Amino acid sequence: MNNELKVYKTEQQNLIITTDREDKDGCFGKLFYLNIYSLMKNAQSHQLNEEELEEYFIQQSSESLHEQFSELQKQNLHSSLTIQLLKFFVKRFFKIYCIQLIQLGSQLLMPLIIQYVLTYVSKVDKTTSDGVILICIIFAVRIVGILSQTHSKLMLILAGQDAMAIVSMQIMNKCLKLSTLSNTQRTVGEITNLIQVDAQKMVYASNNLLNISIIPIQTLITLIYIYREIGYTVFVGIIIIILTFIANHFLGKQLLLSQKAVLKSKDDRIKQTNEVFQQIKFIKINAYESIFQNKIEQLREAERICIKKRLDHFSFNVFFGWLTPQLILSLSFGVYVYMGNELTPSKVFPIISLLLMLASNLQILPISYNSLQEALLSLKRVSAFLQTDEIMNKCIQQLDYRDPNIAIKIEQGNFHWNRSQIQKETSPILKNISLAIQPGQFVSLIGDIGSGKSSLIQALIGEMVYNEGDQQPYIQTYGNIAYVGQKAWIQNGSVKENILFGKEFHQTSYDNAVYYSCLNQDLEILIDGDATTIGEKGINLSGGQKARISLARAIYSDASIYLLDDPLSAVDIHVGNFIMKECFLKYLKEKTRLLSTHALSFCQYTDKVYLLQNGEIIDSGEYQYMKYNQKFLEIEQKFRDKAEELIENDNQKEQTKNDISNMNTSSATKKQKEFKDPEDLILKEDRQSGDIDISVYQKYFLYNGGYKNYMLLFIVMVMWIIAQLFSTLWIAHWSDDLYNQDYSPKTYMIVYFCVGIFQAILAYGRAASIANSSVKSTTIIHNQIIKSLLKAPQCEFFERVPTGRIMNRLTKDINSLDIEINMNLSFASTKISQIVSSIIIGLIATTKLIIMPLILFFYISIKIQRIYMKASREMQRLELISKSPILSYFVESLQGLSTIRAFQKSFLFLNNFSQKLDRNRQIIFVSTHASCWFNQILGFLSLIVNMFAIIYCILFSSNASFAGLILTYVSSLDINTQQTIDSLGLLENNLISFERCLDFTKVPQEKQNQNDPPRNWPSSGKIEFKELSVRYRPNLPFALKEFSYTINENEKIGVVGRTGAGKSTIALSLIRMLEAYEGQILIDGIDISQISLEKLRTFITSIQQDAVIFHGTIRQNLDPIGQCHDEDIKKVLNDCCLEKFLNERNGLDTMINESGDNLSAGEKQLICIARAILKKAKIILIDEATANIDLETEEKIQKAIAIAFRDCTVIAIAHRINTILKCDKILVIDNGQIIESGLTKELLNNKSSIFYNMYQEVMNGQQLIIQF
Repeated sequence: MNNELKVYKTEQQNLIITTDREDKDGCFGKLFYLNIYSLMKNAQSHQLNEEELEEYFIQQSSESLHEQFSELQKQNLHSSLTIQLLKFFVKRFFKIYCIQLIQLGSQLLMPLIIQYVLTYVSKVDKTTSDGVILICIIFAVRIVGILSQTHSKLMLILAGQDAMAIVSMQIMNKCLKLSTLSNTQRTVGEITNLIQVDAQKMVYASNNLLNISIIPIQTLITLIYIYREIGYTVFVGIIIIILTFIANHFLGKQLLLSQKAVLKSKDDRIKQTNEVFQQIKFIKINAYESIFQNKIEQLREAERICIKKRLDHFSFNVFFGWLTPQLILSLSFGVYVYMGNELTPSKVFPIISLLLMLASNLQILPISYNSLQEALLSLKRVSAFLQTDEIMNKCIQQLDYRDPNIAIKIEQGNFHWNRSQIQKETSPILKNISLAIQPGQFVSLIGDIGSGKSSLIQALIGEMVYNEGDQQPYIQTYGNIAYVGQKAWIQNGSVKENILFGKEFHQTSYDNAVYYSCLNQDLEILIDGDATTIGEKGINLSGGQKARISLARAIYSDASIYLLDDPLSAVDIHVGNFIMKECFLKYLKEKTRLLSTHALSFCQYTDKVYLLQNGEIIDSGEYQYMKYNQKFLEIEQKFRDKAEELIENDNQKEQTKNDISNMNTSSATKKQKEFKDPEDLILKEDRQSGDIDISVYQKYFLYNGGYKNYMLLFIVMVMWIIAQLFSTLWIAHWSDDLYNQDYSPKTYMIVYFCVGIFQAILAYGRAASIANSSVKSTTIIHNQIIKSLLKAPQCEFFERVPTGRIMNRLTKDINSLDIEINMNLSFASTKISQIVSSIIIGLIATTKLIIMPLILFFYISIKIQRIYMKASREMQRLELISKSPILSYFVESLQGLSTIRAFQKSFLFLNNFSQKLDRNRQIIFVSTHASCWFNQILGFLSLIVNMFAIIYCILFSSNASFAGLILTYVSSLDINTQQTIDSLGLLENNLISFERCLDFTKVPQEKQNQNDPPRNWPSSGKIEFKELSVRYRPNLPFALKEFSYTINENEKIGVVGRTGAGKSTIALSLIRMLEAYEGQILIDGIDISQISLEKLRTFITSIQQDAVIFHGTIRQNLDPIGQCHDEDIKKVLNDCCLEKFLNERNGLDTMINESGDNLSAGEKQLICIARAILKKAKIILIDEATANIDLETEEKIQKAIAIAFRDCTVIAIAHRINTILKCDKILVIDNGQIIESGLTKELLNNKSSIFYNMYQEVMNGQQLIIQF
């Protein structure tokens, strides 16, 4: 098992990894897949794991394929993506094509052999030796056919997987070059669909491409042979083929149109679904589950209709696929006999044999053609994406040498957010920006919301667009850049991995990064320290922790230039002061620093201040100069007024050494460290083992229409078998009736023709019935998943399950149920019908003794199939599980593109994506080998039974017609059986997708009490916490412990405390995102655990620190329910300082990009505040809602909030003291308990109070402003 890996180099120096096992097996082992036997053996004793499959890995890495393909693209710049892929795979396809021609040759030899056998059977003086020679020839031809068929299949699938890898890498590489901020042409959901659906089409396309190229050759040879046997009457068949081709071409166009509609509807559904689960916390907090559930279900219904239409077109293709051979046969023979010729078995059955093979391919042709059309359409979609606008960074010149005078320089800085603004000739976002920053300078950017501070930083890292030409901007930077975004981007991984960000570990640098970002205390509190796993998007971290980890990443990078986009707005003031003084001013003093901020007090520490307004620099200079600027003075005065409003002693200068961050730290840390979480934060993806449970089959059976639907399908199959038997025996009787003694040629022809049409109608009915029920069942399971997920608990489920895993179920698995399971079920039912008819024909035409080898054959086949399926099921499960990390990493990378590019880590992320892709391809590689091994074994087994019938025919039969029946139909039994068992295996593997989807209908659910509260509840808004104890998971310490407090009617409560103290837990408990472990919460005297969750959350409004914005209009974002009048919405927007924003854009119909990417952080927060005001709830929860808003706007917002929430009970969680100075009371929380509470004024006047010390530290930080 522990084979030593060998590494080889190709001519292009790309790695191909293989194992010693391959060398030891040699050509013989490769020919018969001997290396798979040990895997099959292992699968019988235990559940397979990824480590066991690694030993069978033998393929080029995705990165290697991408590099080779990129080189080819450079040489073929003007070719389409499709042509480039064909050129890349042309040599491989040529080899496969040659093997397929060998397989085709073995098939086409059979009619000639049948003719020789029938001639031999008709002889009177035949010799046994001639019969034995014929048997040996047949055996050899069939062996060659089996070997060529399995190996061409293997090579085709692997080529398709390589094509899929190339397309996926191309998409990822493109994503790393575009900006989701300035490029609004694609949403994350649409790009995700390209990876999950469109790239996957390459796998099917490679196989079907060669099918389509082989079928014309086979058709031509068939027609030539028929011409040789029946002369010019073959042109009847040619006419029919041409007419069929015209019909299929028309249907193909309809299929293409319906496929476009399917992909469009799928894009819409996935886009909406992805957005919903990215913002699931906001949806649950506001009780919007039913609204978004209806939206997704409506999109799914639209998708179902499109898929149903597409499958209806496919069913018509099936109809023509069955009808064409029957028409060719009946009309050709009819015309042939009508012209005075005689039909003999030696003429009829070789032609029937050829036409049966042709029929099989003609039935596959619509599938192949459709699949190829889908792939071409997907390639067009991918190609269109690859041609979308990339970031415009040609104006940025990054110097390798150090200029003593310039670190950052901007000239002619006119920038837009997207190219449509340039095309419409709208005013730039940034206008005439001109600045020069010297190496080592510390520069600050200040201004109102939307003034252009963040935009200027984005322009420096190439995220904005501009007019190219003589007047294009010029940006010059020296050295590498570290970027800290306004919204911290955190990866799903450990704290340490987030800080290192791909760099080698150096202890001293790491310790400094942790210390100067104030993370030491957090690492002590976190259960596993810096090894603690961070959930998706930093879900288990506070806003301050995320901001500081983002800062630590920048510090550790040891860059020359630091671009800091308001990173201190999310941290407590004492932490902000430490970072400013110790980190920015001391540790990074040799670095060039550009800080965007709303905190004017920090400007005193900077070398230069730039004041922006409406995208222009209106003034700049040192702080001593800028503090006399009128705009600066206005903002400054507002802060002074706010600070002096509640403080009674203006001249108080007493310093205090008490640090709120250290209160009870040691005890809190000790308590936390006593608990070791045995579970990882991120739950491992559920994986069943062994056979698929019978309940899964029962559910699928039920969702597909139950007994009624399957009884109808069974009746159709029985009728088809009867029709097949009748037509076969009818043609045999026709060929035996040399002088037309029983019926006239016209009668023979008409009957055969009618039965053929009847068979085609039944085939259409079978395909349409399966398609209709399959799509309906998928819609049922999809809607159940959505319903179940929307009721899943936030902390127990969504914070522990990556969104990529959820989206994998709702894309890859749902697509498998929509299409793959439908195709395989249809194909399996067809092949079962053919097997049954072939067996009955065999029993009629040969000795009844053939039943014995048939029974033995089926028994052994089923045994081997069970052995194979034990391994195949586990590999299918592993393959589906391995998809989730690809999708999660892909979406996560899309969300952090600005950070990735600023740190120049694009290559690292492309490489990591390649590795995750390769883990998936590795499993498919082994699974494909196992499938081909299984097909080969089945082929050899069925050949034995086949040979039994052939030997009987050659050595013991004297009836040429019956001998023809045996050779024509029974000899195809092995292929039909092989394809049936194979398709049943694929069907079982597809049901694993159904099994996985079914698991997501059983996820844990929130407690959904249906008791409605009294009418007009809550009327007063009085909140009572009684001995409340809450924990995030059963094995974690209490986040709140015996917490008791009463908030009276309409009181405004400010809650403060260190990170992890339990501030946010209070809010989460109030809306039952966390259920009480002990104790209770009463609102107006009613226990909230006893009332409906939807009702509870409807009457509570929560304004979160992280702004949540959906793709859609301003109106849709502000009023998702659609119950407010436009006048009311506009009034609230005016109160929230968004009147100018509306006037400059398209009013309430202004479109907002996904995640609000075309808005500033401040604008997003203002919209969220306006939405909360419109909700008109009685109880308001505010979690630092004005962190990214300038002081002037914040003053207006605070007044608007005070008026709007005057008659409401408000709980405000604060990171900045100034945001809660107007609250009636203050709660100071630590370690889940109240350590201080009281009236705000009383606490501020009590010098020994903890809150006073906290406030005094703020005042010390703002001392210069107060003095001024």
